[in-house]
Amino acid sequence: MSDSSRRDAAGPRVIFAVEDGAERSAFSAAMAAAYPGCELFFPTQIADVEALYSADRADAIVTDLRFHGGALADWLTFWPLPTVLLVDPGDDMGRVEKTVRDEAALFLQRMQGLAHVPSLPLLIRKALNLRESTARQNAHLQMSEHQYLNLLQAVPDVVYTLDGDGRFLYLNDAVRNFGYEPAALIGKHFSEIVHPEDVPRVSRADALRDLAGVRTGDEGAPKLFDERRSGNRMTRNLELRLRRGDLDREFSLGSVTSYGEVSCSGYALPEFEGLSLGTVGIIRDVSVRKEHELALEAALATREILLKEIHHRVKNNLQVVSSLLNIQESAIVDDDSRKIFLECQTQIQTMAMVHEVLYRSSSVEGVEMQSYFERLVEYLSSVYDASYRGIACSSDAAGVLLDLDDAIPVALIVNELISNCMKHAFPDGRAGSIAVSMRAAGKGWILEVEDNGVGLGPSAGQGTASEPGIGTELVLALASQLKGEVSGSAGKDGIGTLVSLAFPEKGTRAAQAGEPT
Repeated sequence: MSDSSRRDAAGPRVIFAVEDGAERSAFSAAMAAAYPGCELFFPTQIADVEALYSADRADAIVTDLRFHGGALADWLTFWPLPTVLLVDPGDDMGRVEKTVRDEAALFLQRMQGLAHVPSLPLLIRKALNLRESTARQNAHLQMSEHQYLNLLQAVPDVVYTLDGDGRFLYLNDAVRNFGYEPAALIGKHFSEIVHPEDVPRVSRADALRDLAGVRTGDEGAPKLFDERRSGNRMTRNLELRLRRGDLDREFSLGSVTSYGEVSCSGYALPEFEGLSLGTVGIIRDVSVRKEHELALEAALATREILLKEIHHRVKNNLQVVSSLLNIQESAIVDDDSRKIFLECQTQIQTMAMVHEVLYRSSSVEGVEMQSYFERLVEYLSSVYDASYRGIACSSDAAGVLLDLDDAIPVALIVNELISNCMKHAFPDGRAGSIAVSMRAAGKGWILEVEDNGVGLGPSAGQGTASEPGIGTELVLALASQLKGEVSGSAGKDGIGTLVSLAFPEKGTRAAQAGEPT
């Protein structure tokens, strides 16, 4: 049977610690009328009250500031019984306030003729109800706290709270995975578990000194474990090396480095009033993930070195082929055959330069076409004596990155078009210019080669060059490979020739063909 049910059945058990006999009699009559089954106690000294409380024989106490010389009122804080304090005119109200500070303590001012006594049963019931309500709330809070703590203990990540000075107030059992006992870290600073080399990086004193006078904004602001934050400025996913607490592993592994991601935000509690904010946070052990990242980085670096070496060797092999053709060229006396050999050489050298650009590039993800076109234009200018003939060449393909499958046919097309311009657009010592450009257009690319030479002749054939032939067929075949379309027209202001190639990016072509990208 609960205390409330017992009181309802038998009435409350009340200590009436008042020395006035008339008031005792009036109180007994009032309680008997209100609660016929109540049990009353009339102690004469503090020891009697203590005995009743220790034996759990009382539910509430009624007293004043005069019982036993006023000493009982000072002991009430040690006996947390629901209390009704009788106050006389002239009593020290500061002492009254201190005595009834408990939420289940009330006071009643005495009146002449004991007119206040009939109100005591009601106040006693009120005090008992307040204590019962508080007990229920405390039980609910204790249950919620117990569930919360069980949940925290089940979390595989380290959950912690810090005070305003960055010292641990709580850690869950997951900190044992780092070789620490939770109790051993209570009261110690967060930096106790941080690798010594990382402490200056996250220490507020060091990091903020280096940023004095610098406007960083939210993104550039330092992520400090001892800088309390919330909202957008809270610390998120701060990667730190954490020292292990188990010395056995330190010596057996030869390293105490573990990696953790720290997330934390500031919080305020009553006990921290007047101090800086405390912190609640989570530490996730990412040591295994870090090992995998480092392994992947090493594997990627090895792969890039291998690919670069492959491109280097392919480039060298193609240059060897070009050199062999160059040696054979000296034995050719027929001019037409010599021209065919020259075209073969430029085509081989064009492909070799693609591999050279990949080899020299900081990335093997694709060919940087701006760099490639610059080298190709310089090479073809040298082959056809462009500077001597007064022909200026330029290129513009900033930001264009093509994979090898697209870069080689584009390179061969540009080689063919520039060569065609060099051979046919500037006859009889005519000077001029050739411009190569490439840009993104939706989900594809547009390549243009333009000259300000004599323009398309009457036999231009399909508008791809100033003279139809094998070169034109090669351009069309390579454009077909790219699923592109070639068009030819007069250049700017109707001068010269402009040849354009529009083709979709590789992923779009694969999707259209139903192939994997």
